[in-house]
Amino acid sequence: MQQDAEFVSEVKNKSSEVVNKTLTAVAALVVTAVVAVACSSTSSPPSPPTHTEVGGAYDLVEISYPDSSEHVSGEPGDVVEQDCPVHMAGAGLRCIWVIVPIDRADPAAGITGVSAIIRPGTGDESLQPLAVLQGGPGGASSDLALVLASRPYAQVLIDQRGVGFGSFNSWCPELLRSLVAMVEATSERAEAIASGAAGQCSHRLKEDPVFASITTAAHAADVIDVMAALGHDRWLLYGVSYGTTIGLEVLRDAPAGLAGAVLDGVYPANLDVDGAIAEGAERVVRELDIECSGDPVCSAILADATDGQIATMAGLLAKLIYRFNADPVVVNLAGDETTMMEPIDALINGDAVAGAVFQMLYNEFTATLVPGLLAGLERPPDPDRVEEFDLVTAPKLVALIGVESASTQFHSGAPSTFASVACAEQLPHASGPPAAMTAFAAAVVGEGLSKQCEPWGIAASPLPSEPVQSDLPVLLISGWFDPITPPRLAEQAAEHLPNSTRIVSRTRGHGIWAWGYDSCVDRIVADFLVEPGAELDAACALEDRPLRWQPLPA
Repeated sequence: MQQDAEFVSEVKNKSSEVVNKTLTAVAALVVTAVVAVACSSTSSPPSPPTHTEVGGAYDLVEISYPDSSEHVSGEPGDVVEQDCPVHMAGAGLRCIWVIVPIDRADPAAGITGVSAIIRPGTGDESLQPLAVLQGGPGGASSDLALVLASRPYAQVLIDQRGVGFGSFNSWCPELLRSLVAMVEATSERAEAIASGAAGQCSHRLKEDPVFASITTAAHAADVIDVMAALGHDRWLLYGVSYGTTIGLEVLRDAPAGLAGAVLDGVYPANLDVDGAIAEGAERVVRELDIECSGDPVCSAILADATDGQIATMAGLLAKLIYRFNADPVVVNLAGDETTMMEPIDALINGDAVAGAVFQMLYNEFTATLVPGLLAGLERPPDPDRVEEFDLVTAPKLVALIGVESASTQFHSGAPSTFASVACAEQLPHASGPPAAMTAFAAAVVGEGLSKQCEPWGIAASPLPSEPVQSDLPVLLISGWFDPITPPRLAEQAAEHLPNSTRIVSRTRGHGIWAWGYDSCVDRIVADFLVEPGAELDAACALEDRPLRWQPLPA
């Protein structure tokens, strides 16, 4: 239905305006950093859907799309010019589809169009172009087009199947239309709503052959085909988070034109997601507590909120998770305060608190707000002062992070693209929730990946278990405070990459280079891309730079 596409387009265009209007600088920083990592899409579904409403308070809608191959023409390797997404128009970008086989093992399956954005270089055109791969699974690399800094070389931002503006979009309006009900419901009810919406979406998407082809191997092959179609006989690769999983598979395929790779936040294909989330949540809070204990500002934030009774973030977080699960609060969000553009009475329980904190840990800037957030939840500010100065309270910040991160993903194909990859390739390695966890880790892991995958019904199909081996130059970047892809994963990958250089940024979190705020890492990457095989001076990455702890306004 045309109004669905128009609604999604309107939300995309209003998103930044809404966030900037309704959040303080503190809250805007959180949403920008977290949502960017969580990945959003710039497009609406490629064809207007038809739908039939079904009755009931929280019932879903039945939606059908034409087969994605029906409106794609051409031959594999063709480059088809496209209009750029509206908010990118006039930015000097080139937007394209590259026609690729849906299934390279079955030519009869047809073709699909993979979307990519080319950001021209600002210097010598002889410099090798850089293929840029976003994370996820379910991240659209094209979303980075206005985030990445201009570089001397061209950047080719290649989308994963199902997201971006390609010929197939795995958008789940069933999830989007259930979002308000989810955030207003108890945990048990929200899980039931989400499971029903995901199951209906999965049932619909499985009718399209492209959905079955959303795999890491297909993404890697698409990268190779896109660079070949553009005529690049020598090129480099940058992947962040799950983009490094794709990048490693490109290295495994060893295309003739690839000259080297930068892998930022190494995410191996055989990662035990449940165990990694639990370990990362506990480790980063522990490391931040060490930093906090030696910093008078951070220590004062916690001490003021607890009268000195609880001196650590871990201790206060455990207390708050228990308290809010026992006694949730409702946060009223006005229609103009979120990208959902309707009033929401968000239910904030302990799991919501844990989820917001975990997302904030991805970026060390937002991580420095965690003590202030916890303090605000423990000892709310004077309500008269909040109203007078239009301050964002800690519960409201938790609500905004939850709603905005879900809204951004639910307006794209991220959830279904994530499920297609994670449930087939990562679930076989998932051990389930660890037996012994802190309250924070237990809240974040929940029932584990297995429970998430139940409604999707996707068959297991893990990637090859053998480690990726390559003699090409590879730069491995890790952030010490990264809660999901810690430095040890890059260290393990380096064992099979003899020409690799590994750097650990002592004060950074997840995905460092893409956001362009670290001059040290930026210079190291620039040196590598100019001469991939040369020895790098990476000493600056080990320098200690104190974290700047920030209280919430009170």
